[in-house]
Amino acid sequence: MIESKDEYSTSEGKVGLSLMNDRLQSIINTAPLIQKLVPLDCMIGISDREKFLHYLPGRAISIGRDIRGERLSSDDGLYHAVHSGKEHIVKLPREVFGFPFRSVAVPIHDEKGYVIGAIALGVSLQTQESLLSIAQMIVTSSQEISAATKELAQSAEELSLQQELLSRLSNEVLEQVKKTDQILKFINDVAMKSNLLGLNASIEASRAGEQGKGFAVVAEEIRKMAVNSAQSVKEIREILNIIKERVTIMNSKITQTTDIGHQQVAATEEIHASVQEFADSAQKIEDVAKIV
Repeated sequence: MIESKDEYSTSEGKVGLSLMNDRLQSIINTAPLIQKLVPLDCMIGISDREKFLHYLPGRAISIGRDIRGERLSSDDGLYHAVHSGKEHIVKLPREVFGFPFRSVAVPIHDEKGYVIGAIALGVSLQTQESLLSIAQMIVTSSQEISAATKELAQSAEELSLQQELLSRLSNEVLEQVKKTDQILKFINDVAMKSNLLGLNASIEASRAGEQGKGFAVVAEEIRKMAVNSAQSVKEIREILNIIKERVTIMNSKITQTTDIGHQQVAATEEIHASVQEFADSAQKIEDVAKIV
């Protein structure tokens, strides 16, 4: 029930006004204690049905003037609490008074239930703004890190696949080198047999005397070709041995880097998971900051 000022002008009016003043004065006296009990910076305003009776500024949150005695405006939370008889909550942005705050105004009733005034608590939202800013920054940063680690994990996976491909190719090269050894062995055998054949042909040509001179020239050329072939085979084998040695070393290194690549993939996946958990925590911080 919402009473009018006239209800305190009856034959019992003086007693009613006295009770009203006592109750409001008691709340005014309690205001400093209420302010200390609130963990955040806050200010307190107390009014009767028409005007401000008391104002207690906070440490940093303050209207900047003494408003005691000023009439309530329809914009004030106290005004709404007095005339509606209900709690009135509003958030005021920084642009209004230079600082953001949340105002909660509740009506004050006498022992008969009549509204005789109201008390408003303005709590600074500076902490909330700071928490929201930090939380949003953390969320943004963690999302960027998460995206980067995800890309890194994909790159590491691709690198690991490429290294496995190189390992297979190096193994194939080693197999081809082994096949080349067999071919060189065959050529070397042919060269040895050709050299032996040329030697026998030279012997037979010398026995033939004058008639065998032309054949002796051919036999000598065959021997030279066999010797040159054998020498070439030796040189090629030496080159192939060097290639084989280098490919073996390269294959060993590729195997090592492949193992490292697998470890890197696992590590980046773990980092990505941790960053995702961090992002989820930051989101929770942001949600909590909206409540504070």
